[in-house]
Amino acid sequence: MNVQLYLVEDDGAHVPAADLALIRKQLTAHPDLRGHVSSLGAAPAEGEMSGGGIELLLVGLGSGGALTALVTALPALLQARRSAASVEITLADGRSAKVTADSAEDARMLLEQAMREHVNPPRP
Repeated sequence: MNVQLYLVEDDGAHVPAADLALIRKQLTAHPDLRGHVSSLGAAPAEGEMSGGGIELLLVGLGSGGALTALVTALPALLQARRSAASVEITLADGRSAKVTADSAEDARMLLEQAMREHVNPPRP
């Protein structure tokens, strides 16, 4: 199961691609996430030859260890930032939750439910 991570500045400012690249590097330092985090580039603006850098991160969650590592790591990474920000986690079906430096419980519940559904899909 893949989830998308968007970094959102609390004041609405543009998030530099370097910030997402740093978060990707820090997430892949966790053994349970190594090899499961990739970046997706932004589409080029009209008249540009290349994109605007990293737009979001994709995280593959194949085990409970990866899920726990992700939800544990994100608040710590956000606390280390100089400006206030949150990470929005979005599932393929559109459900989402926001992780802040102070709380990750909503995201943990969303991801745990999605993992249960992924392993044991509801029957029609």
